[in-house]
Amino acid sequence: MSNSAAPDWFAKAISQPAESRFVDVKGTPIHYLLWNAADTHKPGLLFAHGLRAHARWWSFVAPYFLSRFRVAALDFAGMGDSGHRERYDITDFSLDIVAVLKDAGFGRSTLVGHSFGGGRVARTIADYPEMVSRAVIIDSHIAVPEIGRREPPQLELRPKKIYPTYEAARARFRLVPEQNCAADYVIDYVGRHSLQQVDRGWTWKFDERMQLHRADETLEWAAKTLESIAIPVTFMYGDLSIAVSRKLAHAIVKHLCHGHGPIAIPQAHHHVMLDQPLALVAALKATLY
Repeated sequence: MSNSAAPDWFAKAISQPAESRFVDVKGTPIHYLLWNAADTHKPGLLFAHGLRAHARWWSFVAPYFLSRFRVAALDFAGMGDSGHRERYDITDFSLDIVAVLKDAGFGRSTLVGHSFGGGRVARTIADYPEMVSRAVIIDSHIAVPEIGRREPPQLELRPKKIYPTYEAARARFRLVPEQNCAADYVIDYVGRHSLQQVDRGWTWKFDERMQLHRADETLEWAAKTLESIAIPVTFMYGDLSIAVSRKLAHAIVKHLCHGHGPIAIPQAHHHVMLDQPLALVAALKATLY
């Protein structure tokens, strides 16, 4: 299904003009989208995506906040249109966030992160508290001692398959964890921006060599990090998510000094912005406005 079949709210959101910018982080070009750079009187709002996703996962959510914020969404290193690294140390993703905030001229900002991006938001607040005024973390499996760590599946380190046509590649697009309840026009949009054309056809943008090095992020580290955060943080999750249970969501909020929520998004799975985008917009506006 093409975007022409999308409802007006979606078409209006993705039609909002966004600048495509790059900033260097330790020799790696980090890409981000910036919607309304000229509104310098407004505070900054940065959206951070999940693992192997990209900034365009936010393109139909972020524009609904232009009246109140200057808005950006980044591609983490090794994902989207950002460059690749030889080694992916978990601490470097916080540098990606900080660099984008500085390059966009945001100053102390609001951060919104989903899944992997939510964990990077928490780390950024802990390591660079002067850069963040408040945050929203969405369906991020942050390990805490009373729940324990659920080890994420190892990423497959194998060459990406090259498909002869865009249509063949798009047909292979899958969400991880898998969910089939998002509208076709949403999946078509994020899938199209997940692909790139290469010499012999089409393939995925993410770095298939990426393996995350997170040895320092122990259960004790996670709890201490959450407890050290001195700014307001709201936790949201999909009430049908297989990544974050109600018990874990409440435990995460309990560890936050100024935690709010948790807010369960009705009928949402892990990829909340894909299957319940308008509900997520409403919840974010109620939190941030």
